[in-house]
Amino acid sequence: MLDVGLDDCYPEGYLPGMRFFSRLVLLVVLSLCAVAGQAQSLPSPKGDGRQVLRSVVADADRRELTALFSDLSSAKTTLAAVPVERRIREIWLGAGGPTVRLLLDNAAKAAAAEDYATAFDCLDEAQVEAPDVAETYYRRAVLHYALGDISLAVGDIQTALRIEPRHFPALRALADMLADLGDDRRALEILRRLQAIDPEMDGLGAAIEDIVAGSHGRDL
Repeated sequence: MLDVGLDDCYPEGYLPGMRFFSRLVLLVVLSLCAVAGQAQSLPSPKGDGRQVLRSVVADADRRELTALFSDLSSAKTTLAAVPVERRIREIWLGAGGPTVRLLLDNAAKAAAAEDYATAFDCLDEAQVEAPDVAETYYRRAVLHYALGDISLAVGDIQTALRIEPRHFPALRALADMLADLGDDRRALEILRRLQAIDPEMDGLGAAIEDIVAGSHGRDL
């Protein structure tokens, strides 16, 4: 079922291609169309997602994130972008505290060992410990999607993007979901948004080219 091992999805991988879901399932995913383009309009139990994140990220880290995202958007090569991506995700992970970091590490190890029950337990515990960490929802979405539970994957990706609309792995994952389900137009919209955030993300240009080339002149 998987193109790559689950261990490849943690912490820097993206969702594998999975093109077996029904058109009915596609309707569920389409409800996410506003997440990437209109994240601020989505209802959230704790208010605007970015404000929620700001409550758990230290002031100094928020200032660093601003500078890092500027660097990321102006990176000229993938080689230059990768260390910036890593630093951004380190800040996001650190916002949850050492307990959450340990739980996410343990979830990754369990997933790599195909102990999915333990992986989910760790991710669920991390969510309870610090519910405002987008990375937890992103990683759980990867696991749900890889195991074929699209509805739960969709919910977690939605939450991750409410918390942090700039979460570039989650945006890439959402685009991959939509592409897998045949909605190339919306997938391309999200990839274009992602391109503004992280233009040199590894494989991003090829993903955009594949969708455009596969459209065969259709209006995207």
